[in-house]
Amino acid sequence: MGLIRKVFWVALTLVFAFAFNVLFQYGPDNYVANAKSEFESLKTLMTPMKKKKDTSDAIK
Repeated sequence: MGLIRKVFWVALTLVFAFAFNVLFQYGPDNYVANAKSEFESLKTLMTPMKKKKDTSDAIK
């Protein structure tokens, strides 16, 4: 039961930190659109980068 409570509080802290970050950076004007754009930026930051194969790459 303690693990569920800890995960809940960590998730809640992350959500409120994200909301505060958007509010602090952009202000209250057009908050929903700014939160969506910031969430898209966060998603692109967390996706793995695709590596391009180089001709000098030893592993084929």
